[in-house]
Amino acid sequence: MSFDPAFTVLLPFLRQQDGKSVWIADENALEVVGLLPACDNMDIVSNRLDVVAAASASGHSAIFSDFNFSGYAPGSVQRIIYRISKEKPVVHHVLNHAYELLVPGGELWIAGLKTDGTKTYIEKCKSVFGNGSIEKSGAAYLGHFRKSNDVLHASLLDDQDYTSLRMVQTPALDFYSKPGVFGWNRIDQGSAFLLDALPDCLKNFPVPPQSLLDLGCGYGYLTIMTRDLPLSRRVATDNNAAALLAMRCNADHYGINVDVMPADAGDALDGLFDLVLCNPPFHQGFSVAGDLTDKFLRGARRLLSPQGTALFVVNQFVGLERKAGAYFSVVDVLANNSSFKVVRVQV
Repeated sequence: MSFDPAFTVLLPFLRQQDGKSVWIADENALEVVGLLPACDNMDIVSNRLDVVAAASASGHSAIFSDFNFSGYAPGSVQRIIYRISKEKPVVHHVLNHAYELLVPGGELWIAGLKTDGTKTYIEKCKSVFGNGSIEKSGAAYLGHFRKSNDVLHASLLDDQDYTSLRMVQTPALDFYSKPGVFGWNRIDQGSAFLLDALPDCLKNFPVPPQSLLDLGCGYGYLTIMTRDLPLSRRVATDNNAAALLAMRCNADHYGINVDVMPADAGDALDGLFDLVLCNPPFHQGFSVAGDLTDKFLRGARRLLSPQGTALFVVNQFVGLERKAGAYFSVVDVLANNSSFKVVRVQV
């Protein structure tokens, strides 16, 4: 099996048994984490529930959080391994805490591709540690740093106050969010298009829906914008730890009674819902033939009530309706424009 080249260069350090190690893992780790043998001396810290589930199933010690390292005493870790993430504030947050967590003489190993900005991050990390080396291996760059006894070397990177939720103000809605949530500081155009189509969908209910599931809620835009529906139950779920924090904050801010639950495409949820709203992470470069499509469709099929309706909004190029026919008896395109389409499905 071929791996992300960045993980290929990190594998030797992930397999080391001596001393306490922490593997900081995001979505990039999903294809690898279940294949490595568990090690008593290594923890996996991830902001992704599916990564934690795969790690736990393989016997690893795995922690689900928004890269919250408060459970570790400063200077308590011998080795940290990190595949560079996509967002700069996430990377800066992790690199800052890596310095804090390592024992004197402890090592940080980071890797990524050129397109990840890895060479730049390695140079920045040198300012934090006061030392470091870079090695190119195929398409990947590997950085190695050692914590000095001289704490004066530490020059922390700007992480844009990563851990804090902050108010985002837009003409349509004010909401709380933070880096680490997909599209954290904007209103997603696809979600807005889904909401435009919702009134036509609601007209076709024989009786008004009593329950709502926001499947992959992000910071909660769909839940917030349906807050006036007279529902007896609302559930919002996501696979991302930062999204769950933001969703809970927005529910409190707007006084919405909603159960915010961690789940991977709804896999941990019980009960049935009359209305399921979903803007799945099918973005540019995603193949509709992939497992992710089936995961969201299976989740909606399992959780949708017999009289219910689920609405998916996807990019025009995603042929979701072709796949949905294997799970639902009713599949149609409720609305479309030059960029998006809203697909309606029923059991």
